[in-house]
Amino acid sequence: MDQKLLVAGIHSYLKKKHSLNRQIAKIQIEYEHQKRKQRLALHFHNMLIYYLYFLMDQSINMYSRTTWSYPKNGYWWSNIVPLMNQMQFKDNFRVNRSTFQHILEQIEPYLKKKDTVLRQAIPIEKRLGCALYLLGSTSELRTIAHLFGIGKSTAAKILHEFCDTIVTLFFNRLIVFPITDQQIKETCDAFFDKYSYPMCVGAIDGTHINVEPPIGQETDYFNYKKFHSIILLAVVDSTTKFTYINIGAPGRCNDSYVYSRSTLCELMKHPIYARNYFMINNVTIQCHLIGDSAFPLNKNLMKPYTERANMPENQSTFNYRLSRCRATVERSFGHLKNRFRMIHKKIEYDIENAKDIIKTACILHNVCVDAADSIETDWNISVPSYKKNNCIIQSTDGIDNREALANFFQQNPL
Repeated sequence: MDQKLLVAGIHSYLKKKHSLNRQIAKIQIEYEHQKRKQRLALHFHNMLIYYLYFLMDQSINMYSRTTWSYPKNGYWWSNIVPLMNQMQFKDNFRVNRSTFQHILEQIEPYLKKKDTVLRQAIPIEKRLGCALYLLGSTSELRTIAHLFGIGKSTAAKILHEFCDTIVTLFFNRLIVFPITDQQIKETCDAFFDKYSYPMCVGAIDGTHINVEPPIGQETDYFNYKKFHSIILLAVVDSTTKFTYINIGAPGRCNDSYVYSRSTLCELMKHPIYARNYFMINNVTIQCHLIGDSAFPLNKNLMKPYTERANMPENQSTFNYRLSRCRATVERSFGHLKNRFRMIHKKIEYDIENAKDIIKTACILHNVCVDAADSIETDWNISVPSYKKNNCIIQSTDGIDNREALANFFQQNPL
């Protein structure tokens, strides 16, 4: 009997416990439901307050609207530039009006902007003029922005968009190294006709462009001329047009190092350049580059003899003839830096933008050469002379070829 009462008591206890647990669960569910309703009500409350303030601002206009853009004066571009004669126009924009128009026609579909409901777009002619003025001037960005009646950041953006467009459209079209038999023959013949130097496929040299070095890499970009720079390694043809450029090597490197790691060095080993040759006293002179003492000597690249007292006559003659022909690359650099003065000052943009600026200048140089848009030769920027380190790397075939050319020049004077 006691056992039955105990079982009944336990059963009753468990039943009441189960009932209490269900009531607690219902209460918790109801609590969560009320909590969600309270959060939703609070959200609607905040939204109503926000819209109320918004409507009050719109109706009462409690504050004055901030300036969308400050007014700027574009009088110089609108009123002075159209009245310029040819000489004044070229002095400011570094190209003739006909060249300016030619460039404009090429880039207009890619750089022209559309007007919006907020403001009118800057005309494409003004954008091109601003970009060319920036490239051809050593003035500060703010000065040129005031001149064109635009913002300083707008002027910088115009320059970068222009350079990016020019490089994308024309780099592989206008800077072309001879890679076919016909191109090689035409290039070599042009050098021979103009300078009486046989089998020259291009004159090569490097020049330093002053730049702002990347943070933490100042030592790598500090060159022997005592400033931070990147190297422009270039090859030109007999008309001073660039046929190959390599931009971006840190200024600490020398020309020989940059050339040995360039695609040009590998390209010159292609059999097509060995197939184009000239025989001198049973010595095969294949088409080759010509450079100064900073480059290695081999069958693909000729350099002058080391200058010394009492040099043999044939060696002195060779040095003169090679330097006479190689001067084309020096003239190209001179014309490039004279026309686009930005390259003469420190380019205060990051390295990638500086590379695009230099590429653009080289492309526009070729455009001007094709258009017979000459540049004045007597420029007033003094360039101190520095002696380059002599590269002692040379090959046997390079020595033999140079000796054969030296004898050829002695036997065939100008």
